[in-house]
Amino acid sequence: MKSKRTCRNSRSITICILPAVVFFIMGCFNPPDISVPYFIPQSPPDSVIERGIDAHPDNAIYIEWEEPATAESEGILGYYVYRGILSGDEYDFKRIATVRRDASLLYDSDKYTDNTVHLDTTYYYYLRSYNDFTISKTTSDTVFYKLARKASLIAPSGDIYENKPRFEFRYPTLIVDRISYLYFRLYHFGSGGYSIKYFTKTHRFDLSKSQYFLYLNNTDAYTTVLLDSLWETPSTGKYLEKGNYRWRVDAVSGELGGGPETVGSKSNWMYFTVK
Repeated sequence: MKSKRTCRNSRSITICILPAVVFFIMGCFNPPDISVPYFIPQSPPDSVIERGIDAHPDNAIYIEWEEPATAESEGILGYYVYRGILSGDEYDFKRIATVRRDASLLYDSDKYTDNTVHLDTTYYYYLRSYNDFTISKTTSDTVFYKLARKASLIAPSGDIYENKPRFEFRYPTLIVDRISYLYFRLYHFGSGGYSIKYFTKTHRFDLSKSQYFLYLNNTDAYTTVLLDSLWETPSTGKYLEKGNYRWRVDAVSGELGGGPETVGSKSNWMYFTVK
């Protein structure tokens, strides 16, 4: 059976299109596979600089990745984010977001915050790249995280006149979270923005304890100072200069060897000003 031809005359030029031939050519076009990003390894909880998958203060999960070096040459336009949960003996993944590659300030093409998650559920994530012609056949590596309950910060907040404040917060006494450590971070706002001044790690030796107090001149046997760049005088000890501060408490599950944690939370930021 012969294919029909569609012809159009334009002055002395005749253009003929063979639909069957066009279909054959397009059907045989197989775009090459494109590269995929890889997730940035998660930092241990005692790291000053936090990288990789982590809890977000807005009861969310934050992920970040490294874009492939060939993203420009392969014309990669962005990445599809897939999230899954373990259902029975199988993983159920669905595409939940598209992260575009763009040079403008409106887009970040190497990170994503998932605000549609719940506590006490382990979520798994992987990525695919896409361009004008195809979606990557391969996927990125897979990372996972589970949100725990957050610490509730009490004081200090607002304007204070004490340069050696006591930091008070609560953590719920729920053993199911398996939270073993509470990390306290204090930042000072200077000319270059916020910089960390004090960073401690408190072991939850008593899971029935819900109220915690931290001091600049630490004497708690269960608290370890990881970083200390506070102001200090020989006579009065450590203190805070006048200015603006913020602080936060991270809760993480215990893991032998101090490796990256996959269960945890970050409290909301608390702001205060030393007058």
